[in-house]
Amino acid sequence: MNTNKTKIMSLISNNLVLILFSVICIAEVILAKQTAAYLVGEIVTRLFRNSILILSLLIPVWAGMGLNFSIVLGAMAAEIGLIFAKNFFITGVLGIFVSFGISIPLAILFGYLTGRLFNLTKGQEMITGMILGFFAKGLFDLVFMFLCGPVIPIKNKTLLLTNGIGLTTPISLDVSSKSAINNIWLMPLNEFILIAIILVDIYLLVRIILAKKKVLGKFEWQKQGLFFFSLAVTVLYFLFLAFSRKFFMVLNFTDIPVVTGLIILAVCLYITYFSKTKIGSDINAVGQNRYVAASMGINVDKIRIKAVVISTVLAALGQIIFIQEIGNFATYNAHENVGTFAIAALLVGGASINKATIRQAFLGALLFHTMFIISPIAGMKLFGNAQMGEYFRVFACYAVITIALVMHSVSNKKAS
Repeated sequence: MNTNKTKIMSLISNNLVLILFSVICIAEVILAKQTAAYLVGEIVTRLFRNSILILSLLIPVWAGMGLNFSIVLGAMAAEIGLIFAKNFFITGVLGIFVSFGISIPLAILFGYLTGRLFNLTKGQEMITGMILGFFAKGLFDLVFMFLCGPVIPIKNKTLLLTNGIGLTTPISLDVSSKSAINNIWLMPLNEFILIAIILVDIYLLVRIILAKKKVLGKFEWQKQGLFFFSLAVTVLYFLFLAFSRKFFMVLNFTDIPVVTGLIILAVCLYITYFSKTKIGSDINAVGQNRYVAASMGINVDKIRIKAVVISTVLAALGQIIFIQEIGNFATYNAHENVGTFAIAALLVGGASINKATIRQAFLGALLFHTMFIISPIAGMKLFGNAQMGEYFRVFACYAVITIALVMHSVSNKKAS
């Protein structure tokens, strides 16, 4: 009995932030009394918009570097790419791809320099990354506020302020560039879910058939619980679509940007594949104990730099996906809270400073952005002032990071 009680307490302790945010989100959804169609549409939009930025944090965590606040530099690289494309009147899907193409070498350079800095401040990467973000913002503002126009020639005059010095803010993408990636292929959510669960069923069935060929003797179907669960979900989904008009309308109301979804899937597959490669194994070894990894012949400093470079490049891609969906960005502060919000979302999903997964990234994105959507509405309902909800969600963002840091410190003290 005591063992079970200890396990339950340990489970609650390890998932305290996740449980707390789940309760808050449920309470706010009940309080806000918004339609299911509105909630589903907003949550799906934010999931597709923010997922890559959150996923970009995973590899540095695996490398034992904690939460990478310096993904702000990747966001800056993305914005430079977008400014470049707009300056040369490159619009539409081509403009978005050119922007990413320009951002890649910049993100690699920024990631490399950041990794070198982190190697000089081992054990203090998070605070170093945060301060580095502030420093980089200062340089970014200097270049684009004072050098553009007089020193850096600007071809597209709509980018400049009226005095010809510095870039205007915000910068709006051209009509053909706004949601350019999203609009390539849109699909109703009900169809998207249907195709997704059928593909999952097929994948699991193929895996069972292939495993059956490899296993000698009788194949044990009773151990294929995941396949039967997936099949049950598929049947239930068909029943809901057939007998619930409201359920069908809620899902049909929201369009899914399929190409954006495929890009997110590609990032997930890349991270999964990367974790199984030699470099991925080295990164995990460094994350577990960099001294033992060094004794095994692993170049710890080089591996850490690679982890930061990959994170920075993914952050650049994530920021481009984010901005093209919105259609504009504040020139001098669009990147300001990228790291903070992405880190808070990852921690809400149950991740910690030294352990994070793709599942936790998506769960965190779901809960954190549900709170972001609902908080102002709940604040209006409860206090008659939407600003109270704004204050709460900003407070919650920093509170969850603080709780995670405190819990990490406590667990480290217990371990020692």
